[in-house]
Amino acid sequence: MENVVVVIPSLEPDAKLVDLVASIRQRNQIWPIVIIDDGSGNAYGAVFEEAQDKHRCIVIRHAENKGKGAAIKTAIRYILSDLKSAQYMVTVDSDGQHTLEDMIKCVEAAETHGNALVLGVRDFGQKMPLRSKFGNVLTRNILRMTTGINVKDTQTGLRVIPTRFMDKLLEVPGDRFEYETNMLLETKRSNWEIHSQAISTIYIEDNASSHFRVIADSIAIYAVFIKYFLSSAAAFLVDVSVYAILIGLLNDTSLHAIALSSVSARGISSVFNYFVNRKVVFSNNSSSSFLKYFALVSVQIMLSAYLVYFGHLLFPSVDTVPVKIMVDCLLFFSSYYIQKNYIFKR
Repeated sequence: MENVVVVIPSLEPDAKLVDLVASIRQRNQIWPIVIIDDGSGNAYGAVFEEAQDKHRCIVIRHAENKGKGAAIKTAIRYILSDLKSAQYMVTVDSDGQHTLEDMIKCVEAAETHGNALVLGVRDFGQKMPLRSKFGNVLTRNILRMTTGINVKDTQTGLRVIPTRFMDKLLEVPGDRFEYETNMLLETKRSNWEIHSQAISTIYIEDNASSHFRVIADSIAIYAVFIKYFLSSAAAFLVDVSVYAILIGLLNDTSLHAIALSSVSARGISSVFNYFVNRKVVFSNNSSSSFLKYFALVSVQIMLSAYLVYFGHLLFPSVDTVPVKIMVDCLLFFSSYYIQKNYIFKR
């Protein structure tokens, strides 16, 4: 447990940062403590100087605020270049939410689970502020539905990262709070394990010192899903409109007519959807994604046509257009999961 580096991203800290590093140093004189001053300004210089001079912390400064993700990347670069013997990086928040006891628990878990990102997981009881609980539950459910990643605490700042993951983590997009969510997505792409370790739930002054920007940072965290939803909604409107026109012109609800209308409508909408998803949503320029995408589309067309047909048989008084809308809504999440994790995987 000697080759561990503690990393503390910090923006405009108060005395809680000094209390945190002092508590670590009281029981551990070995671990290097790297603090990233993320553009706090001269007014906070005394806090960082005290941490550096009294508690032997390494302070790296950003000239301007770049975000928590950028701060973690700065620490990773420093560790890779100057602390090459390190085996694990422990990230903790600067506001006193994480204790040395919990850090040790998480490091021990990392040593037991060699190929794992270890997350310090908090209890979602009454101690957690409503804002934090809502954001965590929302992100957790979206992550599980769209990627299959099942993590109870997606926004925990206490994480133990093996140094062998670090080169890959420098490539993960995002400079602010979304980086921590994108880090979880990288575990899926790189086939890393995620291990959850229970820790204490500590919130000071209802988490008032958090620099999380509710609207801006939430949009950044959910950006890929939001863009996918808007892209799919636009393609969905094209698909349903073309289908409604064709089925109306044919004036026939047989399987042949439904299949013909479905194939034609999906053919037009899928070309639009493919290029938007490739260029805008998933930012993937691989030409190999074309064949994989249209293989998925082919399967979806058949599923949609058959489900619409059988849905109409079960409810003959209901027009096929609303049945198709319901069917395609059900296919939405499975399509997102396959596109993100297999077709447009970076």
